[in-house]
Amino acid sequence: MSGSYSSRFVDVSTALSSQGKVSVIGVIVDVFGGIWKSRGSSSCITFTIKDSGLDNGHTWDGLKIKYFKDNESHLPPVQVRDVILLRDLTIKPFKGDPLGVAAQDQEVPWAIFRLDPDPTSSPAPLCGPTHFEPSTSEKIHALNLLNSVAVVNGFRKAPAHDFPRGPHVVQAATPNQKPYAHRKLSLIKDIEERTFVDLVGEIVKIYTNDSEKVLLYLTDYTTNEYLQDHQLDDGSDNGYNHAGDIYGYQNRPKKKWTGPAGRMSLPITLWEPHASYARQHLKRNDLIQLINVHVKRSRINGILEASVHTNRTNPSSVNVRTVDRQNAGVEQFLQRKMEYWKANPRKRGPESENQQAPKKSTKKQRKKPGKVEEGQVPITSASSKRYAPNENIKAGNPSVPTMSLEAILSNKFHDNISYDNIGYRLPFQNFCYRTTVRVVDFFPPRLEDFSVPEDTSDDETDPKDPNRFIRWEWRFCILVESVPPPPAGQTKEQTRLFIAGPDAEYLLGLTAVDLRQNLQDLKELREKLFILWGDLEERKRIALHDGKQDLGPVSCRPFNCCIQEYGVLCSHRPNTESTNTEEVENGCSHDDCFGWDRRFAMFLTTIA
Repeated sequence: MSGSYSSRFVDVSTALSSQGKVSVIGVIVDVFGGIWKSRGSSSCITFTIKDSGLDNGHTWDGLKIKYFKDNESHLPPVQVRDVILLRDLTIKPFKGDPLGVAAQDQEVPWAIFRLDPDPTSSPAPLCGPTHFEPSTSEKIHALNLLNSVAVVNGFRKAPAHDFPRGPHVVQAATPNQKPYAHRKLSLIKDIEERTFVDLVGEIVKIYTNDSEKVLLYLTDYTTNEYLQDHQLDDGSDNGYNHAGDIYGYQNRPKKKWTGPAGRMSLPITLWEPHASYARQHLKRNDLIQLINVHVKRSRINGILEASVHTNRTNPSSVNVRTVDRQNAGVEQFLQRKMEYWKANPRKRGPESENQQAPKKSTKKQRKKPGKVEEGQVPITSASSKRYAPNENIKAGNPSVPTMSLEAILSNKFHDNISYDNIGYRLPFQNFCYRTTVRVVDFFPPRLEDFSVPEDTSDDETDPKDPNRFIRWEWRFCILVESVPPPPAGQTKEQTRLFIAGPDAEYLLGLTAVDLRQNLQDLKELREKLFILWGDLEERKRIALHDGKQDLGPVSCRPFNCCIQEYGVLCSHRPNTESTNTEEVENGCSHDDCFGWDRRFAMFLTTIA
């Protein structure tokens, strides 16, 4: 690409007000989750960029970008605080807001500039999906942004006084709309469609995994006949017999409804910036106030639902916040809640039991062991410190309880019964878990082999060309066991966790390079992994040198991590080059195999 073409980039504010193709440079201030699969064959990474107001405590005022590619290795391995150049990015409106889209069938070159620990070095950009050289003007602008990032402590640090207070909330212009200062709190029993109301209530359920919005269910313990009728055994939010499974292919039990039974809970969708606030600050059972809630009817089933949209006049206003007992309307809410649970003691949610006054325990009660959920292992006070997870390793979704490795490997949700009443076990399911483990081994045995050249089978350049650009990627595996160990009589399980690509970059915070040629990077990798597995690598290196198998006692602390389950084609399948078509179509030749092997990979876990 020529320098004249590539120099025509715009700033982020211009991109936000544009439509069509633009080239833009910005600081990555947020990366939502990791790589995820679209409904088609593409993989996608979602991130947000800004080039001004980096220290204003917000990320939602930047340009959100979704980058799609069939080949995961062609996705930009973005990290927060990187500076990225994107050429020919398509800007299109999505739900009223601008969205940058790099479709999988479009060529959107990217270049990532990353801070180097050595202040005397000049950071070289990482470019893809194919290598190119950014222009001089692009490099200068990117390096200037990179320097400005160095003095910013964090991109999300909105203090409490930044949240909306009275006159800062600007209402949408609707007929007969009252000014905010004069609007009273409404009860769910009184709400009607096509109105804007303010509500105070308790969060029954909250779903934060959507990158665009947050869904929560709110109750104030009043009944509205136009809401969905939730019963005690109603775990689905869509009326399906099986949660998320309209055809009943998988015989999964539904999650129980923990809120008040009946028509007392209003589903509310929060859009940005309210969604970002909810992800960081709200959880189930929180008491909150919502301002400027738009009530409407669902197009699917006609029940009432609500939304809190972005305020176009004042987009920085956040119309949701937690409240305390001094807030108007809270005293009446608490009275209604107490009366409901008093009249419906058997319908009380699990969390309500913790709110009862503590009773003096007898000697017999003190000896009685507490109830332990399946997959959880009781930890005694004497061993709790020994099994405490390493605080220097952070795992995403901290609100999700951890599951033992034994419970994950024997997951009963894989057992299924067909409509012919034939029992079978699914080879894998696309599940995600949080668990506590420690590393007992790793592969490859040498750290120098943890990074490998990317597959260049589709590259038209000559592999023997000395000037050919080689892009490296992380690819390694660790063997882990559950912590704490299972009870006596139960087998201690171990499993392999595969770590590669962007998930590995997120874990290590390092860019993959040729470790045999870059000894300083190898040293940094060894120091990072020491936090993960203690002196395991040192002992293994000595054992390899001495030709021994026994590593001796290894000092390795447990840690929390997120793992995802997936499937790969099994090794039993016939070789397509040496067998006929009929054998290939029949799949695996083993009677007890569905043609898939179960795998686990680490994700959303980082070494601080």
